[in-house]
Amino acid sequence: MKNKVIGFLINFLKSFIKKKRKIVYHSFPDFTDNSFATFVYVSNNLPEYKNIWLVDSLEKKDFFLKLIANYTASENYIILKKKSIKGFFHYLTAELVFHTHGLFNEFGLIKDQRKINLWHGMPIKKIGFYESLDSKVPFSNVHLATSEFYQKILMKAFGANKKQTQIIGQTRNDFLLDNKITIHHLFNDDKIYENTILWMPTFRKSVVRDLRTDGSIEIDKDFLRNEYLVKLNKFLVDCNSIIYVKLHPMDYRGLDDFDFYTNIRFLSNNTFVEKGINMYSTFNSFDILLTDFSSIYIDFLLLNIPIGFVFSDFEEFKDSRGFVFEDPLKYMPGKIISNENELEIFLTETIINKIDTYTEKRTEIKNLFHKYTSNFNEHLFKNLSKYEF
Repeated sequence: MKNKVIGFLINFLKSFIKKKRKIVYHSFPDFTDNSFATFVYVSNNLPEYKNIWLVDSLEKKDFFLKLIANYTASENYIILKKKSIKGFFHYLTAELVFHTHGLFNEFGLIKDQRKINLWHGMPIKKIGFYESLDSKVPFSNVHLATSEFYQKILMKAFGANKKQTQIIGQTRNDFLLDNKITIHHLFNDDKIYENTILWMPTFRKSVVRDLRTDGSIEIDKDFLRNEYLVKLNKFLVDCNSIIYVKLHPMDYRGLDDFDFYTNIRFLSNNTFVEKGINMYSTFNSFDILLTDFSSIYIDFLLLNIPIGFVFSDFEEFKDSRGFVFEDPLKYMPGKIISNENELEIFLTETIINKIDTYTEKRTEIKNLFHKYTSNFNEHLFKNLSKYEF
């Protein structure tokens, strides 16, 4: 009842406020993912819009300013704390709202406002109503999917109809295809490696108020335990290759939880934020992807590089968090790796022997998962007027 009253007051007040060409952005973490990619596109191509970023914290504002300056010369933006009078005012009076995890969900949808859920990756793990009919899903006028296949999944996940679930793609993938920044230059590493590998595991235990625990990896089967990383590092040194391990922002483990290795480097979201770079801008410089149940591999299908799926807790994960697919392995176009020996075999075949047996499978899954393969923000704004709100 309280929220209904607040919602009524919001819509009543909005009817007296002059509309402006204003866009509000929000993401988790701040200034990341699809929201940031869309902001950059608007800043560089649509100067008629006023841009408002709502952030959870202003502590890293200097880093945000550095990040913005690396992607646009435009100064047509302001940064405000989300939970502030000004922040809420601009949210209330914006014509467009882009978000990745929901924004002011408690107030529902606002009349004459277009609220677009960019989300943060096409799901493999259960989300929204796949998990529970009591789930809190982000209220949005439109949800963006990458293909007809994923359109159906998002419709169920968010309780949306077909018109509310539009096929556009992930706007962050404009950065993925840009190839302006290499991961080595970012870290001032002039050494030439035979192969550069990205390892992106998803989290099992959340850092956010112990939000959830997905799966259960036994200590002796944890690929990221020190004893195994020492062995893996030696292998990488011998074949002149390097692995960058990008930790999930919700993972309870941080950079300080790992030892130093010459050819294994650990990254966090802060690593990129502090350098003023969106991590997707570096992804085109990788030769191989290692991941588990992270949706990152769906984006990497656009690059057509070898993928290894590294996990030892498939059944445990399936029984805890679960998947949106009945048979998720069917949609993983790469080597399934469940132990250390299999990982070494995969890396040997891929790095040393240059064997890639999943090219056709990657193309098949890419065509299923992606309708568009470039210019995602352009597609978004070209089709914006066609959406029904």
